[in-house]
Amino acid sequence: MSHIPRQITTLRATSVIISTVIGVNILSFPRYMANAGGSGAPLVAIGGTALAFVGLLPAVLLCQRFPRENLFLFSRRLIGRVPADLLTAIVCLLFLVVTALTARQFGEVALIVLFRKTPIEAVILILLLLCLFASRRGVIKFAQIHFFYLPLIILPLAGIILASLRDIDHLNLLPVISGNVHSFFKGSVASSSLYQSSFIFILLVPFMKRPRRTLGVMSAAVGTIGVLYALIAASVVGMFGAEETKLLFYPTLEAARSTSIGGNVLERLDALFIIIWVFSVFTSAYSTFYLSAYSLRTLLSLRDQRSACSFLLPVVFLLSLVPKNIFETYSAAYSMALANLYIMIYPLVLYVVAVVRKKRGTPQ
Repeated sequence: MSHIPRQITTLRATSVIISTVIGVNILSFPRYMANAGGSGAPLVAIGGTALAFVGLLPAVLLCQRFPRENLFLFSRRLIGRVPADLLTAIVCLLFLVVTALTARQFGEVALIVLFRKTPIEAVILILLLLCLFASRRGVIKFAQIHFFYLPLIILPLAGIILASLRDIDHLNLLPVISGNVHSFFKGSVASSSLYQSSFIFILLVPFMKRPRRTLGVMSAAVGTIGVLYALIAASVVGMFGAEETKLLFYPTLEAARSTSIGGNVLERLDALFIIIWVFSVFTSAYSTFYLSAYSLRTLLSLRDQRSACSFLLPVVFLLSLVPKNIFETYSAAYSMALANLYIMIYPLVLYVVAVVRKKRGTPQ
């Protein structure tokens, strides 16, 4: 793969990870953090960030060891083609399900907030078609699209968070540590699953100008997201209190509705927040769909992922319609936290094999 043009900068790689991870769960995750940690919800979010970073380290070190190939290719040299392709197929299936659940959650929220009389199938299909057309391009174009959307997501989001912090009651955030250790750890594990889509970085490394900076890219991305998540948890719990946050289905949206800027200039920020959320859902679903299509392309040895995208679209669409209602949808999404274990263990096993067998890719 030495012919690959290395055009993805460190900044663009970081932007891909950030815009991928900040997605559909931003509306509801403070409720899970409050259930686990009570008034210590921000600390639970920080704990999840730390766990996610530790879990991603083996994959980062592995990709730095093979800077000219993606994980799907060099895994064949490490453990053999058949076992590697089987594990790659599992990755494809996992992120296919993640894409389907993301699309379904998007449809559920869109029906409540935006399109009350529109069939949910139509809303889901529109999102998936956007992902399909965008996924037909190569990895470099993929990174450019994320780089374009990141400022549209992160700058308004940061502004809303800072505005909402003015309205919090600091007593709602005390004590800083509440609940038991088991509940805190369980919440941190659930919080770490929010970062599972950052696995997309394995496709970026062979195209990066400086692949040896992958660890720095991941540190910057996870750190930025962790700060945003902790601030969101703090603003929501600080505004409503832990007990009320547990009762709100979309606590972040309610916090945006209760926030104003400049007196009567912007009395409610929920409309702006929904726009940001739509952008973030697209970039998140785009990445997970792209990763599934790319892994299928590798399995079938296709020249590009266009035909893989076309094949996967109806599969994702049908999977998104499996949950019978909104409660089954969110229950399935919460259960997908178990997939995070696979994302952590699979690269760890490959890294151990690479070290034991003294395998290393071509130097950059």
